[in-house]
Amino acid sequence: MRTVASLLLVTVLAGCTTANERLVYEGIRQENARQQGQPGRDTAPDPAGPDFDAYSKERQRLQKEPRP
Repeated sequence: MRTVASLLLVTVLAGCTTANERLVYEGIRQENARQQGQPGRDTAPDPAGPDFDAYSKERQRLQKEPRP
């Protein structure tokens, strides 16, 4: 019974980690977009970053590449 409860807890916590990463990433993207429109900003706006799914796919691809 303890094993089942432990596995359930680990599964739930793993799901929370992914949701938190997505929320943090999207929050940073939104804050950057908001700051782009502030008055007095004399530089050209930065291009918007990729959505979280594209970001995580690229991140996984780079982690699998061999390092020199």
